[in-house]
Amino acid sequence: MTHMKRVIALTGILLLAGCAQDATPGILTGEPWVRTTDEAQRPDMTAVYVNLTNPSDSDVTLIDADCGDVAEITELHEMIMRDGEMVMQEAADGIVVPAGSHEHLAPGGPHIMLMELNRELPVGSEEVTCELTFDDGSTREIVAPVKEFTEEQDTYHTHD
Repeated sequence: MTHMKRVIALTGILLLAGCAQDATPGILTGEPWVRTTDEAQRPDMTAVYVNLTNPSDSDVTLIDADCGDVAEITELHEMIMRDGEMVMQEAADGIVVPAGSHEHLAPGGPHIMLMELNRELPVGSEEVTCELTFDDGSTREIVAPVKEFTEEQDTYHTHD
């Protein structure tokens, strides 16, 4: 192989290696769903849940969610212990997805809260599309089917 061909081959290999380092897929999403309003104590609100995985070596924070026209208000919520009781509050700083780990947005934990719903959400009625925005500038779209809510509802709806 001539010197020039070696330089070209080496340059190509280095370029590919550089691309591979920057090829981290970002936040991965899985198993999104929306709690139905069927038989809900508060049919004017619901929540979106999704599993978030961060394969990168830096924490990434979910800072916003836009779920279209389903609700007048969309907020990121977290659960905290206050006076011996679990209550939900807005996650003012977002929801951190730790580096090399995951965060499950699930009943009893962090979630995307939809308030002042514009319509009822019966089981199987539709899929809610949400765009998630992260502090690294990336976005992910999720499509969440409406499913039955089977958790204890009396503690779930306690707001701070």
